[in-house]
Amino acid sequence: MNIRERKIELRKEMEQKRSSLLAAERQENEQRIHDRMTSLCSEKLLDPGQADNSIPPTLMSYMPFRSEPDVAPLMEWCWEKGIRVLVPKVVADTKTMHLHIVSGYEDLESGAWGIREPRNHVPIESDLSTISMILVPGLAFDMDFGRLGYGGGFYDRFMQLFAARGLKRPLAVAAAFDKQLIPAVPSSWHDFRVDGIVTESKVVFRNTIVDRGE
Repeated sequence: MNIRERKIELRKEMEQKRSSLLAAERQENEQRIHDRMTSLCSEKLLDPGQADNSIPPTLMSYMPFRSEPDVAPLMEWCWEKGIRVLVPKVVADTKTMHLHIVSGYEDLESGAWGIREPRNHVPIESDLSTISMILVPGLAFDMDFGRLGYGGGFYDRFMQLFAARGLKRPLAVAAAFDKQLIPAVPSSWHDFRVDGIVTESKVVFRNTIVDRGE
């Protein structure tokens, strides 16, 4: 079985595993993930020593789909704290994503695949240097920070834009359930790795364990 075939099989397996969480367990785990994410965002986005104060802190966030951890409460927290929130909108013809400055749920509508996305009138942010942190979706992750996406390649192509434009890539963080951590994610040369993973039990970054949840 080659890498492509392995990814296809693993996507099915991980979707089923993630969907198997019972409602009460899911709610509890999502709250723990949220608590750890807000602590992380406070440190990385609100600490004066971590950023240039002339640029507003900015989080790029996906909109949760199917059984993904619900990160909408994190977006609400960001709005309350004055953190800008960018949400991607898929451009099907070019297989790319445009980023829109979303200030509230009224800026969103149901889009491709039923995923909520920005309405057409919502302002676009084209300056990637303003992004402080990227919240990345995925089906599976490993402790080498490999990521299994959904197969469209949208985030892989997006991440390549930073190097292409001579920009430093912002922190790419995955919010996931412990169930989504596996020994090794099959990867190809074009698959990017995340910088950190936040689950209900831990926060880990490359070469650093921030919080074991103990």
